[in-house]
Amino acid sequence: MPLMQEMRVRITEGIAERIAGTRIQELPKDAIDYSATLAMSALGAMVSGHRCTGGAEAIRYVKRHGGEAQATVLGAGFKTSVELAGFANGTFAHATEYEDDSFPEAVSSYTLFPPIFALAEYLRSPGSRVIEAFVAGYEAQARIGLACREARRIGYMVLSLAGSIGVAAAAARLLGLDAKQTTNAISIAASQGGGVGYQTGTTAHIVEMGFSARNGIAAVFMAADGMTGQPDVLEAPRGLMNMITGGKVEAPEKILSEWGRPYRIFEVGIKSFPCCYHLQRMIESAQELTRERGLRAEDILQVEVEVNAFFPTVVQHPEPRNEIQAQFSLPHAVALGVLEDKVVPASFSRERIEDERFRQFRSKVKTIVREEWGWTPTGWNPRISYHLANGETVVREPTTALGQPPALLDFEHCIPKFHGCVDDLLAPERVQRSIEMLRNLATLPDASALVAEVAAIMPKNRG
Repeated sequence: MPLMQEMRVRITEGIAERIAGTRIQELPKDAIDYSATLAMSALGAMVSGHRCTGGAEAIRYVKRHGGEAQATVLGAGFKTSVELAGFANGTFAHATEYEDDSFPEAVSSYTLFPPIFALAEYLRSPGSRVIEAFVAGYEAQARIGLACREARRIGYMVLSLAGSIGVAAAAARLLGLDAKQTTNAISIAASQGGGVGYQTGTTAHIVEMGFSARNGIAAVFMAADGMTGQPDVLEAPRGLMNMITGGKVEAPEKILSEWGRPYRIFEVGIKSFPCCYHLQRMIESAQELTRERGLRAEDILQVEVEVNAFFPTVVQHPEPRNEIQAQFSLPHAVALGVLEDKVVPASFSRERIEDERFRQFRSKVKTIVREEWGWTPTGWNPRISYHLANGETVVREPTTALGQPPALLDFEHCIPKFHGCVDDLLAPERVQRSIEMLRNLATLPDASALVAEVAAIMPKNRG
């Protein structure tokens, strides 16, 4: 008998009550500050992502099927319905592979900010409400993700599956729905959740974050108009959590008992490189080694990377054929760490992929799967053995990467990431004004003013 059937913890309604009751005055200052930092990281990617693989396709789709001009499609210079703006901007954010994640729940702040800003623009919400929506929405998706870790083993992309519920929770807070309406919104969103982990390396993977945005916003609008769903859709024996885990829900009572103790946003790591989370420390380790030793590519004969059983289920493209596959390629990541001083979006371009230097170095990188290390996204360290031309073998076991918990980046240290995304798209004065608005997001009177600043893409750069 599934655990959830035995316990029947009142989870769906409990989450809704906490969402409806979230007030910025009751949030810790560090949660408010870090929310602003994460908002800056996400907004930069939303502005930049229209020019990544999948961006043009998302724009064409939205233009063809768009609705009332309510919210801005960033980078494209037009408005559409809130749902479709959230869809497009969510797709753009994910296309960069810059998204900031938390583990082991495997959810992202980038799932939430595109729909939050789309709806906040439409409603002209204050920055304080944006922060309330983000913290509450993130807590919802993260706590569900923690309880449903088995879903990832089965093959679900929890980032988008739990993300649909997180978006619904955040949007419900922005709209000011009561607990009953929020319960219905969560329930409706649960019927739209999805995501397939196997899709990494394709545009179907990119668009999953857009689906979460669209579905969560739609669920909230439906609930506000009176549509209903089962009030125990998450915890019921035939509810979502039992369904996606095969009845193996972990400590469901902690979803409510540990809510905000502390908030899970403090487990969100900010990426330094626009590629898979699990490649961040691989790149950083290779960069550190080459700098310390003054090594060139020809000084390294072979690189053996020992990983656990989970790793190749996500990082599954040893010889990438396109930008998206390169973002999920271990050999390409290690090659970048050795061959390039800075790793930027262009590092994953077709030009880099087809460069003979990269081809040659990728052939030197061998993946060794250690089944005995278990199957989990976190809690394990890769072992990287660099076999050098001088006969020496250097072994590194990187435990973390810059910006990952517990060493979180503050607002000032995240500004360069924002600049890297937007400096060639926005006028300098708009970049600076948007940074200051984000720095003071908690007291910003109208979030639509911030969206207007980052929406003013220089015409030559519009998607």
